Amino acid sequence: MFTLFHHPFCPHSRFVRLALGEYGLDLRLVEERTWERRGEFLVLNPAGTTPVLISEGQPAVPGAGIIAEYLDETHGARMDQRRLLPSAMAERIEVRRLMAWFNEKFFEEASNPLVTERIYKRFMSEENGGGAPSTDVIRAAKAMCAIIWPISAGWRRRGISWPASS
Repeated sequence: MFTLFHHPFCPHSRFVRLALGEYGLDLRLVEERTWERRGEFLVLNPAGTTPVLISEGQPAVPGAGIIAEYLDETHGARMDQRRLLPSAMAERIEVRRLMAWFNEKFFEEASNPLVTERIYKRFMSEENGGGAPSTDVIRAAKAMCAIIWPISAGWRRRGISWPASS
C-alpha cells in the first residue's frame, strides 16, 4: 500500500493520483497543507512541496515527475501496452518533455497562481500569505491560460512538437 501526501487542488498531486489510478495501486491519501510547514512533512520532503509518495521500505519519493518515473520503473512492465511511459526512448523523452512543460512552466505561470489566489489563500493565515485574492494575479494567470490551452491543443492536432523549453 502506498501513502500519498497531497493536496486536493494541487495539480502535481492530481497528476500523481491519476497515474496511481491507472496502475490500479492501493493508496492512502494524506492531505498536506504545505503552507503550514509541518516538521513531520519537512522530514519527508525538505522542499515542503506536494506530492510525496511513501512506499514501505523505500525512501520518500517527492515530486510528480520523480513519482511518475518511480511508478514506471516499479510497475510499468506489467502494464504492457497501457504503460504510462512508453518503452521506446524517443517516446519516453517526448513524454518527459511534456510532463516538464506542464508541471513546471504551466504550473508557474498559470495553475499555481490561480489555485493559490482562488483556493489556498482562503485556508491560509495572514502570516502565511492568506487573505483576499489578488485580482491582478488572477487576471494575469487567466490570460496565460487563454494563450497556452489553444496553442497546446492546436499543436497536437497538427502533429507539431511542443516547445522543449519555453
